[in-house]
Amino acid sequence: MDVAQSIFNDQIQPEILATRTALSHLQEKWPDEIALSLKRKGIYYYGLPYLFAPAFPSLQLTELRSLNLATCLFASSIFLYDKLMDRSPSPYLSTASGLQAQAMQFEAYQQLHRIFAPEQVFWRRFQTYVSEYAEACLLEQRFRSGQQSWRDYTEKIAVEIAIAKGGIARATIAALVELAQDERWLEPLTASLNHFSIACQLLDDLQDWKEDLHSGLPSLLLARMVHEWPVQLAADDSKQLRELAREIYYGEHASYVLGLALESLEQAHNTIADLPKLPWHQELDNLRHYCQSMLQDMNRIVHRNRDRIAEQPKLSLTLPPAQNSWQQVAWDGLRFMIRQWQLGFGEARHIMFFPRTSGFRSAQECQYGDIFQRALITDVFCDANEVLSGQLHAVIDYETNYLLNSRRTSGIGSWSYFPELPELPPDADTLAQVMQALLRSGHSTELIRQCCEAPLTVLLSDNYHANGSFETWIVPATDRTPEQEYEAEWIHRAWGEGADHDVMANLLYALSLYDPISFAKVIQRGVSYLESQQESDGSWLSTWYHGSYYGTFVCLRLLARVKPDSPAIQSALSFLRTHQLSDGGWGLKNQSDPLSTALSMLGLFFAHHPDKDSGDHVRVKKALGYLQSMQNEDKAWDQCPLIQMEIGRPQGLIQAVLSYGSQTVTTVFVTKAAILWFQLLGDVLAEQQLSNV
Repeated sequence: MDVAQSIFNDQIQPEILATRTALSHLQEKWPDEIALSLKRKGIYYYGLPYLFAPAFPSLQLTELRSLNLATCLFASSIFLYDKLMDRSPSPYLSTASGLQAQAMQFEAYQQLHRIFAPEQVFWRRFQTYVSEYAEACLLEQRFRSGQQSWRDYTEKIAVEIAIAKGGIARATIAALVELAQDERWLEPLTASLNHFSIACQLLDDLQDWKEDLHSGLPSLLLARMVHEWPVQLAADDSKQLRELAREIYYGEHASYVLGLALESLEQAHNTIADLPKLPWHQELDNLRHYCQSMLQDMNRIVHRNRDRIAEQPKLSLTLPPAQNSWQQVAWDGLRFMIRQWQLGFGEARHIMFFPRTSGFRSAQECQYGDIFQRALITDVFCDANEVLSGQLHAVIDYETNYLLNSRRTSGIGSWSYFPELPELPPDADTLAQVMQALLRSGHSTELIRQCCEAPLTVLLSDNYHANGSFETWIVPATDRTPEQEYEAEWIHRAWGEGADHDVMANLLYALSLYDPISFAKVIQRGVSYLESQQESDGSWLSTWYHGSYYGTFVCLRLLARVKPDSPAIQSALSFLRTHQLSDGGWGLKNQSDPLSTALSMLGLFFAHHPDKDSGDHVRVKKALGYLQSMQNEDKAWDQCPLIQMEIGRPQGLIQAVLSYGSQTVTTVFVTKAAILWFQLLGDVLAEQQLSNV
């Protein structure tokens, strides 16, 4: 949701639209490369004067149109200049962006000269603000170049720079005061805006610390840890960055900076306590809530990680020398996974922002999900454990305990992808993955029944369809609790209804592992439905996953287990065999990627027929070569898009597709493919050797 839409009332919305229309008309006078609009959302770009306008009741909203347009242009130009100074872009980008900023300021001055005569006080104040901004930029550059030591970058200097660099926004207050001929609120509004600028700068420093470090841009956060510039960063600086990140969060520098930001926002409120209620108050509240939520989330994660380190079992893993390239790839992936396990799988965690302005009511707007991911990882640990004579038992026990403790205790007591998001119901996909992890790790049938029978009953009765399909979301049809009514509302509002092939195949496979006799009818009818949904090219579309390779893999795995004579298997195999690319990989849009390649290799593995020479051995060996060529500096594989969330799905109008990928999850699928094909090819080779004796 646009910030402007969430703060401004219906009277101001037409004024925001008028600004955007005016920008479009101005754009017609300039080359396409010199865009006057940054297409950014938020108050600084489309509505800053209207945040304060109610403090000046003598002004009509339509009187502020030229001022709002000038503010929008000038704010955008300052953003561009900051980017040029801070990020050292290419010469071409410097030229284009410099000209773009000049054009924005030219048009901004045109608007301001229409409003204010040269002798008016506004221009004197505006000149002061621009001068202070320039002085702050020059001071930053002296710290950046080493002319001044970062030891001298004190909290006082950081605050002064933040105020000065936010000075252009103060011109908005000066303009409103001049237009209304009312000086009463000049000082309190300006002071409030200054405190807001401090908070914004501190928050930016925390969010952009890596970019600031690389470009040499000083900040209060970095100056607390790095006392001299230039910093000698290694060519591979990932280790240094990890150490700095740990110091930022575990050394409490991040919490200190966020604490300062919250103090500034409190002062921003206090300075305008006597003013009537303004949209500006709401903007301060929004930023304060965001900082508080961020601080709470950060402290929660830090404490959780400290507890995890204390509870996590010690692991001494001994990997035998790799017998061939298959096992080498498997061992590389496993080593990376163990390192991530020791770090709590933070890289695999799916983080999404669910703002209150969009209707979400959770106290934590930033939500974290790692249950599905850690169930996937546990499954691969089980694969590796079979090869390593039980060396990973302690790791697997630790992970399955985590999964069991992550189950919701309310309602039907199942698992949700974002466990603390009240709008998101338990889902069949996460349930399926957890079931597989528990089954493969040797947990008792009784334990799994206690945890899983209730959600399975609701899913396969209340959410089951006559054609053998079932819903993804697990919510009772009747006798709902208030919590479940709320979840059902959000299914219609955001998540969408209907059967999803990828989810169905995953759950049916879990049922075939769990109790194939009791669930025989459900599995049989579900398989028939999935067969009817196969695409003409042999693939299956995925709702919640990018592309066709994940859906095709899970459907192939299911069919090969419960209906090995299904004609759909050969069609799916044909799809995989004909879509391998010349470099040995598979991928979306005819460009190979490690994740699609691993998923395709897994599909070929599960549908492999030992008595037929299909040429798949040659195909996967070529794919192995591709995967080896794509290993990164960690001997793992870069993140690829896996999960997708289509915004607007229930209304049938997709507005955006949110995406999730993880280096760890990509590596998990590659490692699984390597382990399974290593075992299969080893067995084939042994059989060949026996037949030659």
